Amino acid sequence: MAQPHRLPDIPAADFKLDTTLASGQSFRWRKHDDAYVGIVGATVLRVRHADNRLSVETSDKSFTVDDAKRYFGLDMDLAAVLRTIDVDAQVNAAIKRYRGLRVLNQDGWETLASFICSSFNNIKRIEGMIERLAQTYGDPVALNGFRSFSFPKPERIAASTERKLRTLGLGYRAAYLLAASRLVAGGRLHLDHMRKVDYDAAKTALLGCDGVGDKVADCVALFGCGKFEAFPIDVWMERAMRYYFRHRRMTRAVLHRYARQHFGPYAGVAQQYLFHYVRCASFP
Repeated sequence: MAQPHRLPDIPAADFKLDTTLASGQSFRWRKHDDAYVGIVGATVLRVRHADNRLSVETSDKSFTVDDAKRYFGLDMDLAAVLRTIDVDAQVNAAIKRYRGLRVLNQDGWETLASFICSSFNNIKRIEGMIERLAQTYGDPVALNGFRSFSFPKPERIAASTERKLRTLGLGYRAAYLLAASRLVAGGRLHLDHMRKVDYDAAKTALLGCDGVGDKVADCVALFGCGKFEAFPIDVWMERAMRYYFRHRRMTRAVLHRYARQHFGPYAGVAQQYLFHYVRCASFP
């Protein structure tokens, strides 16, 4: 078993680890004592945030301080970004309550697969689906007594069958996950390349996947491709957007256009604050 590796403490002011990990962006983190343990690709991380510093223990010596900063969004000037989106009373209230929430920078394939599983689902069931996928198609990983499995490579799922995936509780999502895995494994969907193209091109490519609709495409663009213009809209965001459209008809196209104009190039950050604000208000 690989020996755990401790990174130098990382300056992490203006950061709320617990809020970030609880805001619906990722599904492989668990609270353990005073820390969080999660699997990022094939690496187990144990992270703790205190006194404006992030301590990180990792199962993989190749995982660096820069990797941690990038994953947790600590390479973003959050104060500058929040100034650009703090343009109305509702988002101002969300920022005041949850300041320090950051947008995670995740692997594109893991994000796509995870949010295909998220369709018409709740977080507990999504976590269960992803864990069963990892147990079935991933590789064993461990850190300080914690044992789990890496997120499956697309090739492993592509070699499976819809019937097998359905036995893991994916239901109708099995066909969509299988199709997406085969696109990625076959080189017909280049998720790394989507980081280099603009948001509209990335979203168009994602919408070409069976079972990937508007919301899932925007989640993948935002959390897995670094497209901060992306503005995922689900029932929670429709509730949040009624603040701006009290007596006007809302359509997804209208909401997307309004969000990009109102919040600017970091509309996705505004979305994450509003999403968490409205969802937590409903479930205190």
